[in-house]
Amino acid sequence: MGTQRNLALDRFRGLTMILMVIVNDLRLNVGIPSWLDHAPDIGYTIADVVLPFFVFFIAATYRQSFLRRYELNKRDAYMHFITRYLAILGVGTFHMTIQSLTYQPGTDWGALPAIAVAGLLALPMIRCSTVTRGVIAAGLLAAFQLASSFSAGFARLIVGSCENGGLVGGIMWAGMMLLGTVMIDLYHKGLGQFAIGTAVLAVLAAASLAVVDISKHRVSLSFVLVSVTLACVVFLGLTLLSNKLLPQTPGLVCWWGENPLFFYVLHMLLIGVTQGPFFFLGFDRPLAIALPSTCLLLTVNSLIAWRMHKKGVRISL
Repeated sequence: MGTQRNLALDRFRGLTMILMVIVNDLRLNVGIPSWLDHAPDIGYTIADVVLPFFVFFIAATYRQSFLRRYELNKRDAYMHFITRYLAILGVGTFHMTIQSLTYQPGTDWGALPAIAVAGLLALPMIRCSTVTRGVIAAGLLAAFQLASSFSAGFARLIVGSCENGGLVGGIMWAGMMLLGTVMIDLYHKGLGQFAIGTAVLAVLAAASLAVVDISKHRVSLSFVLVSVTLACVVFLGLTLLSNKLLPQTPGLVCWWGENPLFFYVLHMLLIGVTQGPFFFLGFDRPLAIALPSTCLLLTVNSLIAWRMHKKGVRISL
């Protein structure tokens, strides 16, 4: 099975992926409460944490993975991650095209493109020290928010992008990813430092809410700080539970977390299969059909996750 895995991180990934399946399969159906869908603009729902959590767990291994490759071959390390994020961008673009043509017309900038652009923009800074990355992240977040607040043209460009701030919003997602790597550095230095860093981040998030509306649509400063704070709180809690109470062997949630990108792609394909027929018939799925469908998706994905774990299969780019 290779090196020992961080079960807390696998659990964080797994919970994120399970929440993602539930939200993405249910949020477009008739009778689903609004808190299961993304906030249309200003606001924050449980659906809005999925992509930031995805970015956070990528950040959790980004720098360490890069440095291991960098020690072996500097050029190959950069080429690996450039190729990786371009591949994610390609998969995301293909999925958005299919999604827009089938069960969710109008989609133009989804989760995978946002992650890909963030990863590419963060790459030149990934070798920098913790402090330097923190300063750069703060600069990106502050500059983007100032431009959004004081430039009407820039604000229209972001709002007109429909989802996740569009291509320009990648600047904020890159800032979020770099901030995530900073918090993971603290995590590796000890849970005490990570807890203090999380507390400081929570204060900054609360302060940002007083001056900036929270919006995933606009990728606002408050959205980034609140989301990273929540990710750190959940990760800290899972680490403490994994160290003290939870089993020291992988279980269902960990199985999901061992192959997150694979299950992202798989669940969207399965959602296309289960929701596509209703789109072509011209009506949305009622709740009575949507709930069993979501349970079926969770069951199918769980069985595949269990089988992949048993076989030791790890799929990554």
